[in-house]
Amino acid sequence: MLGRSQIIRITWTILTLALRASLMPLARMRNWVFLFGLLILAACGGAGTQGGVLQVRITGLPTGTAAVVKVIGTDQSERTITSDTDLKLPPGDYVIRGLAVGSGEKDAPAYSPVVATQSVTVGSRAGASVKVEYQPVVTKISPETRVADDAASAALTSLVRGSDGRTTLTFAGGNPQITALKTGEILVLGPSAAAPEGHLGRVVSNDGTTVVTEPAAMQEVVQQGAFILNRTLVLDGQGVVLPQGVLPSGVSTCLDVNRTLDAAAGTGGVAAGLKVTVSGTLCLSIDVSFNMTYYPIKLVNGKLVQPPPDIYLNSKVSTTSPDGRKTSLRVSASALVATPAGEAPFEFPEITIPLPEYKFSPITVWTGAVPWVITPFIALDVGAGGTVTAGVKFGMDSEGSVEGGFSYDSSSNRTTTWSKRELSFTPIWPVFNSTLSLKAFIEPSAGFYIYGVAGPFLGLQPYVRFKTDFGPPISWQLYGGIGLTTGLTTAFKGVPPFSYTLYNFEAQILSNRQTPPPGQTTGNAPGFDASGGLVVGPDDTVYVGSGNSVRAYPYALASKWNYNTSDNVQGLSRGDDGTIYAWDFGGTLYAINPDGTEKWKTNPLGNLEIRRVALTASGLVVTAGGNTVRTFSAANGAPGWSDDVGESVYSVAVDKSGNIWSNGSSSVRKHAPTGGVLATVAAPSSPGGMAMAPDGTIYVRAISNGVIQVTAVAPNATLKWSKSLSNTNNERAEADSLSEPVVGPDGTVYICGTPTDPMYTGSLFAVSPTAPIAASEVPKWIYTHKEICDAAPAVGNNGQVYIITDKSLRAIKADSGTLAWSVPAGNSNTKSSPAFLTNQSVVAGTSSGLISAYAGGQLATGTWAREGGDANGSGRMR
Repeated sequence: MLGRSQIIRITWTILTLALRASLMPLARMRNWVFLFGLLILAACGGAGTQGGVLQVRITGLPTGTAAVVKVIGTDQSERTITSDTDLKLPPGDYVIRGLAVGSGEKDAPAYSPVVATQSVTVGSRAGASVKVEYQPVVTKISPETRVADDAASAALTSLVRGSDGRTTLTFAGGNPQITALKTGEILVLGPSAAAPEGHLGRVVSNDGTTVVTEPAAMQEVVQQGAFILNRTLVLDGQGVVLPQGVLPSGVSTCLDVNRTLDAAAGTGGVAAGLKVTVSGTLCLSIDVSFNMTYYPIKLVNGKLVQPPPDIYLNSKVSTTSPDGRKTSLRVSASALVATPAGEAPFEFPEITIPLPEYKFSPITVWTGAVPWVITPFIALDVGAGGTVTAGVKFGMDSEGSVEGGFSYDSSSNRTTTWSKRELSFTPIWPVFNSTLSLKAFIEPSAGFYIYGVAGPFLGLQPYVRFKTDFGPPISWQLYGGIGLTTGLTTAFKGVPPFSYTLYNFEAQILSNRQTPPPGQTTGNAPGFDASGGLVVGPDDTVYVGSGNSVRAYPYALASKWNYNTSDNVQGLSRGDDGTIYAWDFGGTLYAINPDGTEKWKTNPLGNLEIRRVALTASGLVVTAGGNTVRTFSAANGAPGWSDDVGESVYSVAVDKSGNIWSNGSSSVRKHAPTGGVLATVAAPSSPGGMAMAPDGTIYVRAISNGVIQVTAVAPNATLKWSKSLSNTNNERAEADSLSEPVVGPDGTVYICGTPTDPMYTGSLFAVSPTAPIAASEVPKWIYTHKEICDAAPAVGNNGQVYIITDKSLRAIKADSGTLAWSVPAGNSNTKSSPAFLTNQSVVAGTSSGLISAYAGGQLATGTWAREGGDANGSGRMR
């Protein structure tokens, strides 16, 4: 980092070289004014000690010509005035800086202040005055300068920059102006077909058709004069070859950005593939002011000396287009990590990947009769760095403006910088699918080249940084930051760029302690089948059946461990001690420790499917399979008692007294805690689970000729009532197109259905727990979703019911049956009943992965609120 004294010493050297034409490649300029980042900026100013009035009086300008005078405070606050003005200012010292003014057209008059910079003090309750006197700028061109006319510029057929720093120009023969060029003269070419960005160089050789030049400085061309550029640049994509991943948005003031980049990194036995995707809409309106005033050569100690010019740069970017569109940004960074021991965090350094430049059409401005060809550009860099196992998505929508720049006063050899900002943003809530500490950024840079070589820039690097700590407890923070720089860039060997850091700022803008909007996606773990049942541990680890395996995902993100099974997992339950119980289609029952190691397994039914499992408070695992209800020791899997009921058993449940209930094709049975059938009641049901209300009522559902029927059985094993849902909402069903029932806190029974034919609808039914008034009584309400819904709903304690379908995760208001929110969940024919995380998110499994969204509540307790009844899926009333 250069110190201020070093910068001042090299400023003159750089200013004399920075705007020269060069044959060498240009290093990419970075850090531009562009509002893609996430940041919180403190408001400046406010009431303080009463100040005074500063009278600014401007003279010497013709009528109709506006001045440009900057009033700069010690805090770098800046005001611009264009005519006589009385400013009420806080007490303090101020710099009054007048800038050259003019149209920038060929041979147009220009005016500059007689004294470029003045200082003034405004006291408390005391005024001050200052006069800014303008005078015409007499343009003087060096005797060696040769400005090519239109015919000479048109005669150029090729321009080739060489690695030796020289440029070879080839002209069609016979042009007298080119033929007359002599060694040592400076050739200035305006834009042409062969040189769209013009050319400036000192002649090294000339044979009449081939001219070789070397770089020359602007001060060697203009000995006295003013260079004035004031332009508004708008993205339009017209006549420009856009880089890959950048397209016109359909609106002339914006561009659509969608670019994915891959980078490989690795060390030792770890290999990580880093992928960064940047997408969004880039809307920019850029106002650029760049003024230079050249002073005449002076005789100092018998030598002619060229004083350094006064330089002023100011740029302002609005990220809202003239038609009101906002700039949006999405950054997705991910790394897939593989080690011999499985997935592990990988630390990688920050990397930056450049994208091609977007160049505006060249602009020509003039100093007298000398053209300066300026090419504005925007370049995009994307990057990331940190510790990653999978990835995260985050971003923002923003609007506002930022401006800043620098000025160099040759009389005092002083450089002054400033910045102003008006910003607002809306953060995009992170969507997780990994454990990580990650900084990901998009870094647009904008500036302009003079004769295609070098020029001034004002740079802003906005970034978003995400950090997690997957304890427990789980915590995460999202930070927004910004760094603003300004200066000049140059392509000359051995000459460093001139650059100031105006400020650097970072602030936390989101954390897990804050509340996202309901329905905001909070997690996503794609790419695997998560339809074999799902339960959540107290540390928010999600345990899910996935094909022939049981997987553990902390916070529904990167996989923690994977336990292989012999057949497709049909369901999961979690014991109070953390043991995970799984059962597969082949009839094997598994007990898995919380760390993924096997506790025990048994295959009691000889490859006959286990349909449901329940856990008793006395330490038994109860299974439903074949015609038998069986029990096993939760400690070691040893067989206990069994009851053969003479018909297929679909499900089992345990009431508060420890009695075990089972349902079959024609009846519901009550079993003693130690075995033996206590009572049987005729209650036809179809394959699927049962539900239990807090008062002990058992609910089963049946399908008869496509008609849905719900039956309630009292705790004493007598029939309470039966309700038919036939012909309601144009609904018919088959056994495998309905979810098992669940019960809400008020006793309402919820069943989710799937259309079995395009002519029928798919619905969520809310059934009143009271006996029907008539056989034709309809449900309490019906919510139509028209999607596949065969997983049990989940009832929240916040008055909402949650369902997972083949296309979405939805929240339905329990009081009215209307949609609260819905988020896409991919395409999946099989699902796992939703569960809840401690951060009040609801998580669900599909055949394409896990998804979670903010619910604003938890699972309703004390009732049968999801598959398996409770958060553990234990099948037991508590």
